[in-house]
Formats: sequence, structure tokens, C-alpha cells
Amino acid sequence: MSRHNHPVPHIPRPSSSSPSTAHHHRPQFAKGPVGLSVLVLTALVLSGCDRAGEIPATSSTAEADFGTLVAACTQFLAAREPHVRPGGSGEWTKTGHSPALVQREINRTESPVTPYVGKIVIKDNEAQATATTEAAAQAITLTPAHLLSNRTHTFIYSFDGKLWRWQNGQRLTKIPGQNDSTVALTLADVDAAGPKGFAGCVPR
Repeated sequence: MSRHNHPVPHIPRPSSSSPSTAHHHRPQFAKGPVGLSVLVLTALVLSGCDRAGEIPATSSTAEADFGTLVAACTQFLAAREPHVRPGGSGEWTKTGHSPALVQREINRTESPVTPYVGKIVIKDNEAQATATTEAAAQAITLTPAHLLSNRTHTFIYSFDGKLWRWQNGQRLTKIPGQNDSTVALTLADVDAAGPKGFAGCVPR
């Protein structure tokens, strides 16, 4: 049965624009005791603004560690290779995946227990072909004509102030000519060894 080709759409990079240039004027203060009081008050206000504007260490740790997790997940996906498995009717099936599009998102919450939550979204295509022998299946070169499905995996994580932890996940599968299906994923599903797992996307 022939497969329809649904390539992953090209997502253009957002264009960068030059920041506008702001002109700053040095404030003028009155001389004498009143002027001195204004200077002292101004220094205190500026000092307070600097402290309030500092990025908390927790924020820096959350951002850096989540970036490390996303990088490890991306590298894991890029290293995937097509694999051959025996089928249920004596045939052999070769399965492979297109390069994955990995998107990330991190948000601050109001909870002191989990001050940050993060999300990784992985989009790829799965291709599959069968043959009567293992050797014949290994020799198959998968092409867009072998497209089986378009998949979107969504993984949710939480940050407890020190470490990122897995929370939940799901897989959305789109197969031409069939209804879309969504399956909940557990940590065991994602951390499983072998081609079906996403071990590189699990916090360590």
C-alpha cells in the first residue's frame, strides 16, 4: 500500500531588528543641603532598583539546567538510526524517523514548591517498510514514500528549586486516512531502552 508524503513544514527563522538608540541626559541637581538630600535619596532608590532587578539564582539555575536537558534531548534524537524488527506474520519491518523539530518552553509559576515548569515538544515523521527476510528489510532505503505517520510528543517537567523532574507526557499521532490518536506516556515509556524510548529527554 502506498504512503502519502507529508514533509515537516519549514519554519523560517524570526528576523532580527536593530534596537533603537535612546538618548540619555544627565540630571541636574540643586546645590546646597537640599541638593545633597536629593542626591542621597536618588542613590538609595537606584540601589534598591538594582537589587530588585537582579535575577534570582534559582532562575539562572532553572534556565541553565533546562537548556542542558533540551540539548541532551536534541542530541539523542539526532543520533537515532533506522531499526529492523520481526513482524507478527513472519515479515520483517524497518522503521525510521525524520530529523526531529525540538521546541522548548519554560514558565515561572506562583508555587514555592515548583517555581518553574518546562515543556519540550518533539515533532517528527515515522516511516516504515516491510520485507520477507531480515536482510531484505535491512537493505531498504526509507524515503518519504514510506511515510507512516506524523507524530508530536509533548513532555512536561517541573523544577523544585534544585532539579528538573519529569511530570507527564503524551504522543499525538496523525496517520493519513485515519483519526488522530493521543496516548498518555509514563516515565517508564519515555525512559525505555531501544528505539521507542526517549531516554535522552529524561532529567538525570
